[in-house]
Amino acid sequence: MASRHGVDAMTGMGRLIRGGERLALSHYRLEAAQWAEMLSAPGPTLPLVSCWVDERSASVLVLEGDRPLLASTPVEDRRYLAPSSRFPGAEWGERVGYDLYGVEAMEARGNGAPALDEGGWTSTWPLSGQPAPAAGGLRPLAGSHLLRPEQTGLSGPLEFSFEVHRGAIRTVEICAGGAHRGVVSRLLGKTPEEAMPLVSRMTAGGFVAHPLAFARAVAQARGLLPGPGIRDVWMILLEIERMSIHLLDMARTARGVDAQLLATHCDHAREAIARACSEQGVSRRLMDMVTCDGFCDGLEIVPLAQAVHATMQPRLAALEELQRVFAPRLKGFAVLDTRLAARFAVGGVTGRASGRGTDMRRREAGMRLEALRTTGSSQGDARARDGLRLSEIRDSLRLLERILGSIGLDDDEPAPDRTGEGIGVVEGARGDVWYWVRLKDGRIENLHVRDPGVSLIPVLESMLRGYPVSRVPAALGSIGLSPSGIAQ
Repeated sequence: MASRHGVDAMTGMGRLIRGGERLALSHYRLEAAQWAEMLSAPGPTLPLVSCWVDERSASVLVLEGDRPLLASTPVEDRRYLAPSSRFPGAEWGERVGYDLYGVEAMEARGNGAPALDEGGWTSTWPLSGQPAPAAGGLRPLAGSHLLRPEQTGLSGPLEFSFEVHRGAIRTVEICAGGAHRGVVSRLLGKTPEEAMPLVSRMTAGGFVAHPLAFARAVAQARGLLPGPGIRDVWMILLEIERMSIHLLDMARTARGVDAQLLATHCDHAREAIARACSEQGVSRRLMDMVTCDGFCDGLEIVPLAQAVHATMQPRLAALEELQRVFAPRLKGFAVLDTRLAARFAVGGVTGRASGRGTDMRRREAGMRLEALRTTGSSQGDARARDGLRLSEIRDSLRLLERILGSIGLDDDEPAPDRTGEGIGVVEGARGDVWYWVRLKDGRIENLHVRDPGVSLIPVLESMLRGYPVSRVPAALGSIGLSPSGIAQ
């Protein structure tokens, strides 16, 4: 039975979105008046997954229950009514849209600071139909204290500026220009098969998750449904990646609180997984394993899964004991409030450790749900996140066992209608990865990527407020922030 919240949402904002012109399976076009009505609709606000803008339209992807709903509205005279007037988390997408296309969000929240263009670009609004020469010169950052990319502990050029009062952080600004590579614009015009190698390198935190979400979006656009054998191979690859990334984030967190012994054990376990992959003839981090219609030639999934399981299972007890020893150092650190997790649809371990129970694996056909026993907590601190990571590793091992015991088990999921558009989602190690793809004549006409790191941007200030700048790297490691995922 649906909750009262779900009923209200479906008869409010969701109903208004579905009142627009249907373009694809879950995609509706709203005229300006309908868009404004949707943004001012009474009742609950559906969780925002992502917002993106180009010269032609502004779009928001929301969740109705656990189902995606995509609404778009035309951009007129380079302007549109800002979705951040209703969805605070849309501000980042609005800022990115202005930097790349020069499209203005009316009645937007925030200060309108650039998201990507820090003054070093050769042209202003480079993806617009009429880019202009840039004035030149890097813009001064607003904060009085900086954390340079090499000081963050992250694998990528993300910079932070802070306002500090009496030694404690008061405000935070993220500077993502250095991490922006223009990947999405480079994918336009390619066939999905031509695009896949670049998608597979979107971020080191998702060598499986990103190409898998893309492959699912492409399959939906083509009206195809991968068979149960392919589906199970994808699941196994994703769980191996989940364990590896969880160990990486645990190691980074441990080093931030001088828990070197735990960090070393995590490093050794992650290396053991990589070695098991290499010994089975695949890449250490599973790069280029996923293809648009399945998986790479030569992949023997059963011995790979067995090797990884045999490698990780004996290490769990020591990891769990060390985590218990060092957990007090993480108690109460970098807390994400339950209300903020829900308001900004923060996913993955960070969201689940703050009481938001969303796990997109639970909606997948063929999922062995009995293996997913782990639930989150409402503590929202670094200790809860690390404890959850270890529990999810145990779930991943259990899921490998279940899949190996019934690999290729059929189900009755119907193939989607072919509409040329598709939405794909994957519950990656750090949260839900989303791809929206529109194809024309077999090539990518439009594309949007939403990495789970984007949902962390509006909550970072709350999580870091009151700490000295020196503690920021430990907090960033605890939440698993990925620079390349934020600024494609």
